[in-house]
Amino acid sequence: MKADFLIRTNALFDSVNEKPYKASIAVVGNQIAKVITGDDSEYIGADTKVLDYGDKMVMAGFVDAHDHFFDGAITSSEHMLDLIPSKSEEHAVEMLKEYRRTHPDEKRIRGYGWFPAIWGDAPLPSCRSLDEAFPDIPVYCIAADFHTFWCNSLALEEAGYTEDSTFEGGSLGKFEDGSLNGLIFEPGAFVAAKWKAYDFSIEENRGNMLNFIKQVAECGVTSVSDMGATDFLGGEPNPLEALQQLTEEGRLDCRVHIYANLMAHDTFEDTKAFAEANSNDMVQISGVKGFVDGVTSTYTALLLEPYADRPNTCGDGAPIMDYERFAAKTAAANAAGLPVRAHCIGDAAVRYMLDAFEHSNEVNGRHGLKNTVEHIEVINPADIPRFKEQDVIASIQPQHLPLDEFEKSTRCGEERAKWQWAIRSLIDAGCEVAFGTDYPVVGFNPYPSLHAAVTRCFADGKPCSTNPEQAITLYESLVAYTLNSADVYGRAHELGSIEEGKLADIIAVDRNLFEIPEQEIKDAKTIMTMVDGRIVFEA
Repeated sequence: MKADFLIRTNALFDSVNEKPYKASIAVVGNQIAKVITGDDSEYIGADTKVLDYGDKMVMAGFVDAHDHFFDGAITSSEHMLDLIPSKSEEHAVEMLKEYRRTHPDEKRIRGYGWFPAIWGDAPLPSCRSLDEAFPDIPVYCIAADFHTFWCNSLALEEAGYTEDSTFEGGSLGKFEDGSLNGLIFEPGAFVAAKWKAYDFSIEENRGNMLNFIKQVAECGVTSVSDMGATDFLGGEPNPLEALQQLTEEGRLDCRVHIYANLMAHDTFEDTKAFAEANSNDMVQISGVKGFVDGVTSTYTALLLEPYADRPNTCGDGAPIMDYERFAAKTAAANAAGLPVRAHCIGDAAVRYMLDAFEHSNEVNGRHGLKNTVEHIEVINPADIPRFKEQDVIASIQPQHLPLDEFEKSTRCGEERAKWQWAIRSLIDAGCEVAFGTDYPVVGFNPYPSLHAAVTRCFADGKPCSTNPEQAITLYESLVAYTLNSADVYGRAHELGSIEEGKLADIIAVDRNLFEIPEQEIKDAKTIMTMVDGRIVFEA
């Protein structure tokens, strides 16, 4: 047997052994045919391409367990302004004005990335500043955590919002006189605003996606997801058509796992049939996604005890849906063969979802599906062992820890902040932990996420949490970002490690991560990305 590619390295990290070792990988077609630790000459033929990376590390491609492919393709495009550098509401408005000057043909102004913590925990913005600057064009600005829209009055009008509008799973911000203040909280309320902001043709969506896929490949990420909980059966605009076109043309250079809307339905046979009809090796409808709560920054995350800095609430508008209905939906989805993933930021939300998964296990038996709790930014220590007991994966985004800027200490108090991003405790309790970015909340680059998990520090080396004892090892972090994340998608049998018979999703890193100081992990770069046996990026 001759290989199409023979990849040599003195540092192969296979996601199984704890340390890298010298080996060669024989790739035939789209599969890993053999991992060779001795003489590899028998696999070299006239057409074999030999890639020798010397002391640079080779590993399975990163599998991002939680991100937003469709949102990311738009927020990273020329059609949306990056507001992450903004320092205040006033600064953001000036940036939007400059964007309009340089993009005169846009029929809407779109921005992404403003965040109260970045603005020094300033008061939330309102439509007044946008109305003054943009009286003649709709403006839609999405917060960095994707849980709040900030709009001008024209955008509210275009999307059909009124003072009497009500929603399950969200709300509209209002001034003291009851008029709308331009803020839309949580996904249940901002669907109308989102689809106006995302009003693109199939051709525009294709362009956005192709640009985004290139960025993903450069980061060494070979599998991603769309966790936007799109209701494909409910008439929402469907970007899946553009994605499937790229797949048919062989232009999709990463695997995409899409999660449909748990909240919109009570039975899921139609969703399961849709998933089966629209899934292949590169694009899969992998399950359903729901929301239990919001985020601590806007007091919409659900806590067991009141907020430390707002003791009159345990979470505004949370839980998003009453427990009995949510638990019934969860059990029904699992019964139809669909894994359930649920957004849970606060400790009460985590408990709520573990209760729902326990109910599903009681109703359906041990179904073997990969249910996950997403985010787990605060947890009560009593709930940590329940992940293993209920066979639930903890899906965590370690780079959110430095992004948080000690917000949990302010919102939750120092005692509860001891249990923020409690990754070490979860692993020690036997929980399977998977890593992702929640892109576009933070960038797709996986190395800063590994750095945050291993060091619990900001990029400059200063501690970014009140619980440094929750740091984990590099080996544990890499497994969480490869094999365990593949397991979230139900694909650990074919992705996430360098083993014979698995699909050839392989990357090379510009250094051996195990041989450098931990502080330098964030600076690593991917120098080669292979997806499905094809090289899709080389530095």
